[in-house]
Amino acid sequence: MDVRHVAKDLWRVDYRFAQAVTAVKLHSIGAFRKQEWKVLTPGMAMTSGADFDVIASKGKPFKAASVQIRTFDGWSPKEYVSFNRFSDGGTSVYLGHLQGDVEQGDKTLSMHTDFTFAGLAQENVIAPPANRLKPGGQRGYVYFGPAQAILAGAVKVVIDPKAPQWLRETILDVGAKTSGYYEKAYQRQLKDELLIMVAIGNVESPGFSMKGGAIMGAGQVSYLMEGKQVQLDHPKLREYATKTVAHEMAHIWQMAVARGGLGDDQGPWIHEGGAEAMALDALAQTGLFSEEAVKAYRAKQAAACEKLGGAVDTFDGIYACGLMRFDKLGVGIVPLWRAMMETTEATGAAYSQQMIDTIVAAK
Repeated sequence: MDVRHVAKDLWRVDYRFAQAVTAVKLHSIGAFRKQEWKVLTPGMAMTSGADFDVIASKGKPFKAASVQIRTFDGWSPKEYVSFNRFSDGGTSVYLGHLQGDVEQGDKTLSMHTDFTFAGLAQENVIAPPANRLKPGGQRGYVYFGPAQAILAGAVKVVIDPKAPQWLRETILDVGAKTSGYYEKAYQRQLKDELLIMVAIGNVESPGFSMKGGAIMGAGQVSYLMEGKQVQLDHPKLREYATKTVAHEMAHIWQMAVARGGLGDDQGPWIHEGGAEAMALDALAQTGLFSEEAVKAYRAKQAAACEKLGGAVDTFDGIYACGLMRFDKLGVGIVPLWRAMMETTEATGAAYSQQMIDTIVAAK
């Protein structure tokens, strides 16, 4: 797949397949493709449904397809942000939204993707790490723009020049402290090279918003900060940012396994509730949060979960009730997740409720 930045807010993606396919089938991401994608290949068209966007040539086999994409500023909950704008004019593009499945007649196969990138003249292109657990699988964000990646310890960081000092400090300091703790507690070294991207988006909107996205098994965390309060160094905002970073770094450690971990049918509450429990433990043990702050956060999540009747079928429920499920097991998160890592590596099975139940019963 070739991904090219061809003009401001305009991208061209060329798919070239090793074997002929009859359709490209991509999971729908809100209005993104319907609104911003245009198929360039003559005789081909895209149809958008509730679950999938499908590019095809009236059933005829093809080995190449080209699309033009405009930068999309929308965002669907539970999804990665398709594009992050940086204040220096740079943009990061989420490659996972260009990847998906192909059809060959009535067979559906997942894409195994090799990427090439080309920026505008004078643009640096910073590619994300490869997907270690699924070679050719989902990739993270590629950055196009003037910034250079800086090294912070063993981690590469692309940071928006508009990021205020308090935010830089929090992201780098909390990232380093929680990483050090996770390495010791879970007795594992990071398996991936790690690339962290920090974008400052719309600072005219009210309040403060921080979206974090760890790209599972693909060595990357991307943060998007927005709102007028971004420039405000306030203890409450530091606390919020600290908790977000600890949670995202927990995801990176959840996948510090040689195989397994992820599966298609597992409940997302396992990853999200697990990351909440791992983060609270790390924040308490490193002293980044006081005992009171940890208790207050737990109480807030317990109240949120009670309102949802304990269900993990909503965005908030995955986090709040996911955390409550781990808290109620009677086994500490460190020995539990360590055992889950050993099991997933030994068997190749994804993390699951059944795996958790088996481990808890044995303890």
